[in-house]
Order: sequence, then structure tokens, then C-alpha cells
Amino acid sequence: MKIKKMVLNNKLIIFTVFAYLAVLIYNDKIFIKGIINTGIYLKEMLEIMPAIFIIAALINTWVPSEIIMENFGEKSGLKGKLFSLFIGSISAGPIYAAFPIAQSLLFKGASISNVIIIISAWAVVKIPMLLVEIKFLGVSFAAARYLFTIPSILLIGIIAEKFISKEEILLKADMNNEKEDIIKRLEKSLPGFNCGSCGYISCNSYAKAIVNEKENINKCVPGGEEVKKKLNLILIIMVNYLQ
Repeated sequence: MKIKKMVLNNKLIIFTVFAYLAVLIYNDKIFIKGIINTGIYLKEMLEIMPAIFIIAALINTWVPSEIIMENFGEKSGLKGKLFSLFIGSISAGPIYAAFPIAQSLLFKGASISNVIIIISAWAVVKIPMLLVEIKFLGVSFAAARYLFTIPSILLIGIIAEKFISKEEILLKADMNNEKEDIIKRLEKSLPGFNCGSCGYISCNSYAKAIVNEKENINKCVPGGEEVKKKLNLILIIMVNYLQ
């Protein structure tokens, strides 16, 4: 089980290693070129990512959730989407640098749509690169691209939010295989009334019973069907992760 879990947790690395080995067998010159290019990309990441991780940590530590929710949350409306577009557009660095910051914003209360808008704008609407684009491709090309790209980014963010579960993203990003973490997730999804209607003295006891004794997830009377769905989602994700 541990070996299977280790393989699943590192499947991308394992696949990459086998891909490199296959290329080495096929053509050693391509393999050497690939190693050189990989080194260049790794060097770039080592130069950029420490600063990005610091920014993400500062967002988590210093920026109150209320501010993130007000400006990027689900109730921020058009203001939040325009603000997200602006933040993504003025950002510098490669697109992979956007993901740690996007995760920090999600943890702090940003909506799925606004995070998608930030990442998309970061990738294709860079104001610092606008002059370079105009120099090589002309004003009309740059203007047309921005005219069609910006509304598309906003639309993609709005549509994608309808199909993506924020709870599922946060759960996958923050989980590990310890039972205590699963219990905490389950307890957090319960109403917290500690009313005893489930047959246990507290929500924590009920969460422990679900994990340790395979207790039924439909015993929370105050939470009803909504809580049952949340508990079921957590268990499905955790089971798939631990297999």
C-alpha cells in the first residue's frame, strides 16, 4: 500500500524519468539537448520561485481574509473581476509563477472565477509586454488581440466557476493521508451544534466515528442533505487519494 501510494504521489516524476530513459535509448543527442533545456528551465525556476513563494506566504500571513473576499471573493461582482484582470495583467514572470499565488488567494476566500481570470490574464494579457508586442506585430494586431482576449478571459472565468468545486480544490491542496486531517475536514463540514442528534456527544465524536468506525454520514439531522453531500465529497476524495 505504501509503495502504491508513493508511486501515485510521484507519478509525474516517475513518468518523466521513464520518458527521459526512452529518449536516451532512442537518440542520445536529443536526450542531451533535453537535459540542457531542463537545466535552463530549472535555473529560471530557482531564480523566480523563491520570491513567488515569499509573496504567497505574505498573502497567507499578512493579508486579512476579509480584504481578499471583498476584492476577489464571490460577492465582489464586476469590481472583483476587473481587479483580478488588472492584477494578472501587471504581473511579471512566467505563468507557473501564478499558481502558488492563486492557491493562496483561494485559501483566503477568492472565488474560482477571479482566480481563473488572474491566471489567464497573467498568461496572455501582460501590460509590461504590450510595447514589445506592438513593436514586432503592430498596434492593430495588439489592439485586436486585447479586444477579443479580455472579454474571453472574463467569460471563461464566469463559466468555469459553474463546473469547478472550490471545496474540492482546497481539499486536494491541503490534505495528507493522516486520519486526523480527515476528521478535521469532516468536523469542519458539520454544523458544530454538538446537539447529539447523530447519537454522539459532539460533532468531533461523530467525525471520528465516520473515519474509525465507518459510521453512516446521514445522521446529522440539523445539517440534512447539504451536510451529507459535503461529507460524501470529502470521503470520496480522500479514498481516491489514499488508494
